[in-house]
Amino acid sequence: MLAALTWDIDPILIHLGPLQIRYYGLCFAASIYFGFYLWQRTAHRWGHTLEFSEDCLWYAVIAIVGGARLGHCFFYEPSRYLANPIEILYFWKGGLASHGATVGLFIAVYLFARKKKVTFRRVADMMAPAIAIAAGGVRVGNFFNSEIVGRPWDGPWAIIFARHDRMLNIPSVPRHPTAFYEVLMGAATFAILWLIARRDIRRAGSGLIAGTFLVVYFSFRFLVEFFKEYQVEEFIDRAGKLAAGADQGTQLTMGQYLSVVPVLIGVLMIVMALRTPKDAIDDPLRALPMPATTTTTTTGPAKTAPASAAKQRGGRRK
Repeated sequence: MLAALTWDIDPILIHLGPLQIRYYGLCFAASIYFGFYLWQRTAHRWGHTLEFSEDCLWYAVIAIVGGARLGHCFFYEPSRYLANPIEILYFWKGGLASHGATVGLFIAVYLFARKKKVTFRRVADMMAPAIAIAAGGVRVGNFFNSEIVGRPWDGPWAIIFARHDRMLNIPSVPRHPTAFYEVLMGAATFAILWLIARRDIRRAGSGLIAGTFLVVYFSFRFLVEFFKEYQVEEFIDRAGKLAAGADQGTQLTMGQYLSVVPVLIGVLMIVMALRTPKDAIDDPLRALPMPATTTTTTTGPAKTAPASAAKQRGGRRK
């Protein structure tokens, strides 16, 4: 059997006095950038302007960062942060949760769609592929930080996370590289969404793409949790029960419980999309109408398309 790879990379790429540039920060920024690029291209294809795309960026960034932070604090370490609420603001000490980011994005999409007077499902369908790509990119940063590590395992691609084990003062053992599993999870989800969009099962804006994202991504997440190390309070609770001689068996994690909700929401969105007749939703990908042209008849003066229609077409082409 091949020896396990030892991963012991300094998470800080550059030291500039008190300023530090971390791999995680670069991966996070790159994920936001490429996610926004994909979102912008999709919105443009659906007839929306650059201003529309840029306005959504601020909603999304605030939702992702704020939601992820609050999710970590209250989903995974509630006793710690309820005892010291000021520590919720200590972003630099780490602690972001993807389920919290998902809740934040739900709220952001609702508020943005309401402001722009478009449907929630339309914005969600446009945003889902970008989220899949960005979620996978962030996990590359987690890998550089030696976090989101797996449970002990001596398989062929196991990795020893030396820095992680030193920080916890525990023996170094080979583990599942679960951060990479989640990178693949994001890529696979994106590929599935792309295939569904290509098959044109329902028109974009029906909610089918967003619902499929929720079902596929969080089903993957549920499965990956079986290989991921327990979170802080779960680990302490499980260790205490094992020390007392209790047989825990296979115990679901907080991440698995939290993944059930978006899967159910996704199933509901898919059912609603499939029950809606295809022609009931305007196709945002249809060809744009041709410019108004002047026509003449034998019975009267030349007629032109209404000015309002011409103006509308011009606005859609921007």
